[in-house]
Amino acid sequence: MMIGSKKRAGNAGFTNQVEYLLTDTVPFAIQEAYKMIRTNIIFSIPDQKCKKILVTSALQGEAKSTTAVNVSIAFAQNQSRILLVDCDLRLPTDAKKLNAQQSPGLTNLLVGMCTLDEAIQQLPSGLDVLAAGDIPPNPSELLGSPRMEQLMKELESRYEYIILDTPPICAVADATILSKMASGVILVVRQGIATRENVNNALEKLKVANAKVLGIVMTGAANEKTKSYSKGKGYGYGYGYADNYAKAQMQIGDQKNESH
Repeated sequence: MMIGSKKRAGNAGFTNQVEYLLTDTVPFAIQEAYKMIRTNIIFSIPDQKCKKILVTSALQGEAKSTTAVNVSIAFAQNQSRILLVDCDLRLPTDAKKLNAQQSPGLTNLLVGMCTLDEAIQQLPSGLDVLAAGDIPPNPSELLGSPRMEQLMKELESRYEYIILDTPPICAVADATILSKMASGVILVVRQGIATRENVNNALEKLKVANAKVLGIVMTGAANEKTKSYSKGKGYGYGYGYADNYAKAQMQIGDQKNESH
């Protein structure tokens, strides 16, 4: 799935891209892009009662949290029992994006400071959110703990879909650890930030963890006049961003690595 972005007035660069929060007021193409991701997730893992989807990126700044939030909203719009879990215990952003409380959250729950019902927030949109909670000194240890595995089993009995927003996989081990608990992984790649080497490194880490890669979501996609994302060593260096989202092109489930 390739998703473009709207350019904010100011200096050229990728840090000034507007990150849309999925609502009825955003451009139609954006809504359709996330619906297509939702549909592909539904059909990619048809035989599991609860589908646990891990969202990560190779590097920071690729809009993986925005993607995780918007995919979760898309499922909520479809009347699904959906939970978004902010597993980025280092730089959490989901609560702020959704105007929810940061704590109590996942970390508080894992150390026994609150109950599950106290930690989960039910939003008017129909989306349930488990925010990151207080920033811990040992994120990887918490996420890989038996308590986390027990929590995931408990959540499976409540929800049809669980979206896990994790840190960049090339930066820390958190996403690799959690991938073993997930039904599948979506890798978010932002044009102009991740190089081909970065993406291959991320995919290799997921392969070593024996994770099922469902596909890639490309954000910040250039318009049709920009061809540079497919040339050279860079995974995407195009600067000609469209004013609205580029036409969605599905790539979910189209991975060359047959082992996934």
